[in-house]
Amino acid sequence: MEVLEEAFRRAKGLAFTPWDVRNLFVPDVLVAPFVRIGGLNAAVIPFIALGALTIWMVYRLAWRWSGDATAALAAAALFAFHWIPLGFASTVYPRNLAAACIVAAALLADRAPFAAGGLTGIAFADRFSEIVYLIPLLILGKKRMRILFGTIVVSTIVVGVYDWITWGSPFSSLIKFAHLTLVAPDFASRVKYQPLWWYLLNVARWCAPTLLPLLWVGRKSIRWSWLVVPLLAFSLVRHKELRYLQGMIPFLAIAGGIGFAILLRKRRAAAVALLGISLLWDLHGLRYLAHKSMPAVMAARVMAADPHIHTIALSQPWAYGDRLFLGEKNLRDIGAPPRDLAAFAGADAVALYETDLDHPDLVAALHAHGFIAWRTFRDGPARAVVVYVRRLSSTSLSDTSDRARRSARRRGSSVP
Repeated sequence: MEVLEEAFRRAKGLAFTPWDVRNLFVPDVLVAPFVRIGGLNAAVIPFIALGALTIWMVYRLAWRWSGDATAALAAAALFAFHWIPLGFASTVYPRNLAAACIVAAALLADRAPFAAGGLTGIAFADRFSEIVYLIPLLILGKKRMRILFGTIVVSTIVVGVYDWITWGSPFSSLIKFAHLTLVAPDFASRVKYQPLWWYLLNVARWCAPTLLPLLWVGRKSIRWSWLVVPLLAFSLVRHKELRYLQGMIPFLAIAGGIGFAILLRKRRAAAVALLGISLLWDLHGLRYLAHKSMPAVMAARVMAADPHIHTIALSQPWAYGDRLFLGEKNLRDIGAPPRDLAAFAGADAVALYETDLDHPDLVAALHAHGFIAWRTFRDGPARAVVVYVRRLSSTSLSDTSDRARRSARRRGSSVP
């Protein structure tokens, strides 16, 4: 949502204030031109194209590293069907671009080292954490100083200079991001911290168990730095998400493809079985994205269409589409899980996840401020959203509901 809102601010003048820990180069330069031409739907075009391009680059890189077309085909398939890049492929998720830049940098490390470093600099601007891939890139490349120089030059332009233009001082977003992450981590993440070994405990979620034998078979031919370095770096970060590993997935796929090609020459049936199960396992991982925020979006459209609702207290405004769907409504972020219950005062509506309603203090605060449950929005396994409004007369409440329902039908929403 940050990427979309900044792109709409730049292209369409949306009333939005970007978070000052974000470098705005990617949404301004890559996404905003598509938004200006085609609106919301066009914003995903460059990311879909990058996803398709990355599959081809994984194929080329696997072939170059292994000299085996079979390994390359297997690697491309493992990457294309992995739930993380596949699940985010048609979104403006920033790491789609970062992953493409990282794989392209690995391809160009020897032939165009300055360009390889420059691509790493763009990945760095996209998400600062992706700079960790510079380490295996320097290990891989023969012309390390040119790679490093390219990274420094491009990072200085897209982060240093562009921050100077947008935020008023060079590297402003990077400095604030570092402070937020290293000095004030409690603010940086509103969810629990995971232990150091969390990614290993959840290895079956990002690496099919049947892929592990292939990694073992190909262990002498695999470039392990592309897996070990990012895994170690992201494990050191207190807050962890599986999607943070997206930049590593191409190299995991390449490692699996190499192992498959080696085993195929020795035990064909076993190799085919392991690869096939790995593809199905990774594809089945899409279930982790089942808890999408459609109920929140449905609620946002109804609240946006209601003229009686001006101020809304809610958790995770991004899940509701923030300004893109709620327009000029006054939004109060109460945290996730809800903490700022004082924000209920003076609000016209409160939108909460149904799973948060088992907290007695929250329910008591709703009653104390005169709120009653109005509508519940559901969509399969996604977290249901309950919208509360202040006690109204039965006539006005019915009138509001009817108008909201008619507006939802016009917009194509399914409102329970």
